[in-house]
Amino acid sequence: MASLLTRIIDAGSQYDMPEYLRNRVRPTNIICLLVIFALSIPFSGISLIYFPMMAIFPSGAAVVCILVIVSNYYGGIYYSRVVLPVLLLVLSSLYNAYFCDSIADSISSVYLVELSFTLIPFVIFDFKERGFLIFCTLFSFFIIVVFPAAWDKFDMGYDGTVLREGPLAVLTTLLATVFQLGCISGLAVINRNSEEKSNQLITVMNQKNEEVEKSRKDLEVNLVQLEKARQEENHRQWASEGIAQLSTLLRSNSDDTELFDRIIATLVKYLQANQGGLYIVEKEERTHDIVIRLAACYAYNRKKHIHQTFQAGQGLIGQTYLEGEYIYLTDIPENYLTITSGLGDSSPRALLIVPLKVNESTEAILELASFKKFEKHEIEFIVKLGESIASFIQSNRISQRTKQLLEDSQFQAEALRAQEEEMRQNMEELASTQEEMNRQQMSYLQEIERLSTLYATAQEEIHTKNKEVEELQKALHTNTIR
Repeated sequence: MASLLTRIIDAGSQYDMPEYLRNRVRPTNIICLLVIFALSIPFSGISLIYFPMMAIFPSGAAVVCILVIVSNYYGGIYYSRVVLPVLLLVLSSLYNAYFCDSIADSISSVYLVELSFTLIPFVIFDFKERGFLIFCTLFSFFIIVVFPAAWDKFDMGYDGTVLREGPLAVLTTLLATVFQLGCISGLAVINRNSEEKSNQLITVMNQKNEEVEKSRKDLEVNLVQLEKARQEENHRQWASEGIAQLSTLLRSNSDDTELFDRIIATLVKYLQANQGGLYIVEKEERTHDIVIRLAACYAYNRKKHIHQTFQAGQGLIGQTYLEGEYIYLTDIPENYLTITSGLGDSSPRALLIVPLKVNESTEAILELASFKKFEKHEIEFIVKLGESIASFIQSNRISQRTKQLLEDSQFQAEALRAQEEEMRQNMEELASTQEEMNRQQMSYLQEIERLSTLYATAQEEIHTKNKEVEELQKALHTNTIR
């Protein structure tokens, strides 16, 4: 039963139609059911009992309501709603007219039903359907105000006392009131639904506005991020181009002085600074003290010839060497540095002193001064580039030291070769002298041997001669004795 009632109430809502029209389908069907059960059936029963000929009017109203529901079911919602209030007003007004000859003699309960039917257009039509509303309102005005003037032509002489007095009068008035309250309740429900839908629409609109606002904020965030990414990309490209220029410069075959001048000049121009200096960290060979020497200085497209040296910890340059971190000042100490331009001498607005390090070893100090402040990406560029410059200086220093050691080694090798040659010559002379001495010694030995031989021969001859003398003496002695 509930399912059937629901199907009747929803008859016609299955079609594709504007939302405002769909919202009027159910109220129209409910009005029809309310007319049938609250008015048509009771008034038909009363009429059949007391005025059989008058039962056609409430029964006709029921038929009209049924036809409207059927028409809605088949998609006739547009025009069935016009028929409903018009025919119901006509039937109720005729029902009243057959009992009365003037509006003053009208049955109050029936007239109350007529007045209730004037509310139907406001229940079943949306304010967007102004044409239907105006037509039904004008027609209702005609039936309620103008048509009663012609009731005397329809008076059938029925006695309507039973409807004017007694329990039936109360019942019919109650039924008319119930229907009227039903129409008013329907208007209230429709109004409440409209308010709810309006609130829902407002909520949806607020949600959409919040979503739009969120989307706008997200878009702004995305735009900011895109702009930030674009700037970062520009900064990366700018840094890459600067590193490429300096790398090309470092690969050039220039002597140290010229190369340092070109490095500081390129950096000052690339950073759009006004003045710069490159300090090389050196170690005294005898004392091993750290000396930071100004190797190159550049300002306003002019090479500067300045001789400066700092000890570790002396001034901002020496402090930068000791701390190993860059110093960035926008409040320059008074009389620390001035920049000479065509406008005269002025103090810079920004001073950047960066240690150029490689493997935690500070090889040089870079000092830049400018009338404009250095951006964060420019400082990062200098710090990153400093590794390349420091690596070059370290490699160049090692190369020079290696070259010096090689030259010293070659010199020592030449000296050693000269000493070896001298020693060889001395050895040759010594060998020659030794050979001469050996030859002389051999000659001496031979002479000694010859002399020894002569001596021995002489000794033998002397011995022989001595024997001969002795023999001669013996012979002479013998002869003397005789």
